Amino acid sequence: MDRRARLEAGLADLRAGIRRRELWLFLGWRDVQKHYRRSVLGPFWLTLSMGIMVAGLGVLYSQIFNMEISTYLPFLALGFILWGLIGTSITNACTVFTSAASSVRQIHMPLSIYVFQFAWSQLITFAHNFVIYIAVALIFSIKPSWSTLLVIPAIGLFTLNAVFCAMILGPLCARFRDIPLIIASLIQVAFFMTPVLWSAEQIPQRAHFVNLNPFYHFIEIAREPLLGEPISLLHWVVAIVLTAILGTASFLFYARFRSRVAYWA
Repeated sequence: MDRRARLEAGLADLRAGIRRRELWLFLGWRDVQKHYRRSVLGPFWLTLSMGIMVAGLGVLYSQIFNMEISTYLPFLALGFILWGLIGTSITNACTVFTSAASSVRQIHMPLSIYVFQFAWSQLITFAHNFVIYIAVALIFSIKPSWSTLLVIPAIGLFTLNAVFCAMILGPLCARFRDIPLIIASLIQVAFFMTPVLWSAEQIPQRAHFVNLNPFYHFIEIAREPLLGEPISLLHWVVAIVLTAILGTASFLFYARFRSRVAYWA
């Protein structure tokens, strides 16, 4: 199959997956449910765990950084929630096809359905965790404004990048089973190098180092409007450009190796 045929087949796969949205919307919701089957709180156990961690670290680090807890705790809460979406989207993207190996090999349907199912389940989990921010906003009287609506396109960019990561890491990790372990280790390192626990304003002399971190820009396009801070155009430009680059690379990669996934999974 030549390159043009592969690209057309890849595009047709994505279109077919989008048309069957009822299926992957149901499967994504079921994925979240089955992890917490027979539990009282269901997926809110994850929310409760994150909420306790945010409260404990917020009290501790506000003292260490000598910051008002009313300022630091909302900052930390959003950092954890948004990093939870970013980090788990990348690490879980590695198992998009391997976790559904039997279905991939036995059922003939567009592979993009598994990608969209994965992205939808990540979005559902994020919605549960977002309850933490709502609680913090009510406690510290953070009032929404028109700029708060920018969080909608920001989450849209997050979701798009989750899809793009799955289109690359899904086939790649199905072929090379050591890569998920490498990705998990890199994400752990990236967490501490990204302004989640600490603020970029605390190291102004190293601003260039922080700006080279792509995760920082993605977190800030959602955190700034939710905290009512001035919106930085730099973060949006970097996030949009990186999304376009990743989207192009992921489509080319997916179109090239999509036909081999059933043999690798």
